[in-house]
Amino acid sequence: MAPIVLTLLQAAFLLLLYIFVWRTARAMLRDLRAAPQTTPTPSAASPSSRPAPPPPRSSRTPRGTPRELVVHLPQGRPRVLRLDGGEVTFGRGERSTVPLSDSYASERHARVYQEGGQWLVADLGSTNGTFLNKAKLTTPTPIGPGDQIAIGKTVVEVRT
Repeated sequence: MAPIVLTLLQAAFLLLLYIFVWRTARAMLRDLRAAPQTTPTPSAASPSSRPAPPPPRSSRTPRGTPRELVVHLPQGRPRVLRLDGGEVTFGRGERSTVPLSDSYASERHARVYQEGGQWLVADLGSTNGTFLNKAKLTTPTPIGPGDQIAIGKTVVEVRT
């Protein structure tokens, strides 16, 4: 091949390479700018900051005290757990009451426990968060019949 053809092929290849790198960098920057902003921790929040929103509650009116949890695992049949006064823990760890084989669940992800006559759900500092009725938990929150707790791909239904 003539040297001019090789030079033109090299220039075309270099041009395509630069276009690829430029578009990749532009897409990464766009994604980084669109990432959700983190909220300051309570200790870092200024006194003039807005008050915390009320904890998420079920859209249904609770008809009584929760008596059982129905754990809907991504694979397999649902599992029913009686709420007998002890706490129920969820996570990938061996010590969890409900061990989860979900890559979106943390070793110690969440717990359901009774305090002051009511049942609460709390996130245990998980990486991906725990959701009550599609709202992310930030503090221990009371639960009632009809509520749904999402832990990774697992959904836990609260029943009477």
